[in-house]
Amino acid sequence: MAALLREVVEVCLLKRGPQDLPFSPPAVAAFTAALLGVQLVFAAYHDAGAAALAARALVTLLILFGATLALLRFRAMENRASQTLLALAGTSLVFSLVMMPLALVLRPYLGNDNPPPSMMVFALAAVFAFFWKLRVEAAIWRQALEIPVAAAYLLTFALLMSEALLLLALVPATVPATP
Repeated sequence: MAALLREVVEVCLLKRGPQDLPFSPPAVAAFTAALLGVQLVFAAYHDAGAAALAARALVTLLILFGATLALLRFRAMENRASQTLLALAGTSLVFSLVMMPLALVLRPYLGNDNPPPSMMVFALAAVFAFFWKLRVEAAIWRQALEIPVAAAYLLTFALLMSEALLLLALVPATVPATP
């Protein structure tokens, strides 16, 4: 498993593509379970209700499996499903583990008009990690679907927006009451 994790990190560093990962449905299941676990623990830590937790899991599975399998089927490349799913689940897990500590550090300052200057480093790191994740996912999609770079970025952005809108539709954001 350590060797596989090292390969996933290399995908995150753009040194490998999804085609370089092994065909391993058990690894896909393990990385997906770990990703869901990390997301749900993080959401629960932030007092998300049962509906929000269920929505988070549902949307993650829908985007990861539904979109991936549909896109690969559309391009007649179903044989790449396991490796593509492993690359997407594995890199999402790695980026979640990188971004969650940043989110925990920044959370007390959300909405603060004058956060301490020291928080700028964490905010910039979070922005960098977010855009690097988009870059990695675009590279995965480009290689898995054999599409142009611009199409891969558009697809990655469309999937990100779909995920956010699905979560918002399933669990609307609560607006705090004004005093």
